[in-house]
Amino acid sequence: MKNKNIAILLALFFFVLSTCPHLLHASDTLLEKGIEQYKSENYEEAVDILVNDRKQQPDSSVAAFYLGISYKQLREYRLAEKNLRDSIQLTPPVKDAYLELAEVLFVLDQLNEAEGWALKSEQEGIKTANAVFMRGLVLAKRDRTDEAVAAFNKAKGLDKALSQSADFQIAMAQIKKQSFEDARKSFSAIQEIDPTSELASFAKEYEKSLTRTLDMYKPWRFSFGVAYQYDDNVILKPTTDIPGVEITGERDSSIIATLGVIYSPRLKGPFFLNCQYNLYTDTYFATNSHNLVTHTISVNPGVNFQKGSVSAPLSYSHIWVHGGEYMGVLSMKPAFQFAFNPSNIGKISLGYEKRELFKAPIDSDEDRDGNVFSASAGYIHPFAQGRGLFNALYEFTYDNADGKNWDNTGNRFSLGLLLPSLIWKTNLVLSGDVFLQDFNNTHTVFEKKRRDNTYTVSANLLREMVRGLYINLQYTYARADSNISVYDYDRNIYTAGIEYRF
Repeated sequence: MKNKNIAILLALFFFVLSTCPHLLHASDTLLEKGIEQYKSENYEEAVDILVNDRKQQPDSSVAAFYLGISYKQLREYRLAEKNLRDSIQLTPPVKDAYLELAEVLFVLDQLNEAEGWALKSEQEGIKTANAVFMRGLVLAKRDRTDEAVAAFNKAKGLDKALSQSADFQIAMAQIKKQSFEDARKSFSAIQEIDPTSELASFAKEYEKSLTRTLDMYKPWRFSFGVAYQYDDNVILKPTTDIPGVEITGERDSSIIATLGVIYSPRLKGPFFLNCQYNLYTDTYFATNSHNLVTHTISVNPGVNFQKGSVSAPLSYSHIWVHGGEYMGVLSMKPAFQFAFNPSNIGKISLGYEKRELFKAPIDSDEDRDGNVFSASAGYIHPFAQGRGLFNALYEFTYDNADGKNWDNTGNRFSLGLLLPSLIWKTNLVLSGDVFLQDFNNTHTVFEKKRRDNTYTVSANLLREMVRGLYINLQYTYARADSNISVYDYDRNIYTAGIEYRF
């Protein structure tokens, strides 16, 4: 009797399956349809089907894999990551998911894991050339350029089909290293591999751009200018009359002449170098005692990295006044510049300046020879596709002068704004500066500690009339507010000039 009941139950079971075969094969059919939709590039339909299949087969690593790569095609990278991880962790693991997951993690900027999964794919011999190529992309993104180039060369050695893509990435790495001639050759080689490909079209445009850049690039640049200037307080006449002393002749005009020479060689790798010589002369019509000639030589070596640069500028200025040697200034100001993003840049620096006046003062307390130490922090905001600029700077200074009357500490606050092409293709530059100085010792003549607050504002209109020829109109106002009247003054300066750069 017992065997008879079992036989009846088995008969009923097979009868139900024979009449409803979809219950037996439903999950397999869904997976097959999902894969079919994926291969037909119907990724949204594939996702809809595979989501249902995963609900019915939560332990299917194959379903997880195809759902992951379908999400990847739709750029749903977080969902792609989750399902690809599942496909590796379930049994049996889908090893093709190693490289797919690496590519997703690369897009999500999870570079350590991306490199790890690419390396695992390479070690297990799964799409080895592509895995090596993926590691090259990770290394390039980390700015490890030489290692990236080695990986791309290895990838194209393993699979000739990757040659064009690998050469393109090598060329981009060469641009990053500023090896522009090598990059141009790489772009040319890309076009020879398959001239009809989309990558060849990109390479052609890059090659044209590089050619224009190299043709325009000049390691030597020159400029010279001449300007008329009117100064209503050349001699810094105090705003308050000094009893028994009559001061005249503070207003005068002058002719300013400038010469600039820049040498900036194109260096390979992240390094850069800028060398300059500048000559500045200011010759007054009447106040010859204030005629000025300044020679300045500067060298600025540095290194660029992924999001900034480090530089160490060094300069020396030799100044003549009224035909005689007046002062020499040696300065160095190492700086670190870093970009939070392309529109927000920070800068910090330390500075040292050695100042020497060539004529000894009558009173040793008035000796301005000394050492100036400084530290600064700044913010730079480019806008209007880099043609406009806003900058802000704070600087602390300690002027350790030999003469006790000039020993002081200072706090400087500066703002600048470049507004590009407002009208008639003319740039407007606005700037403001506040310099607060507290002198450290009681003045030996005026018997009190000196305190100066100097305010300067400037407006400058600059227009390129023809290629390389600029016209410049500038107004500057300076106000020195001092608690010692002899150092208290205001000043207006008007300048109009032209400059030719080539």
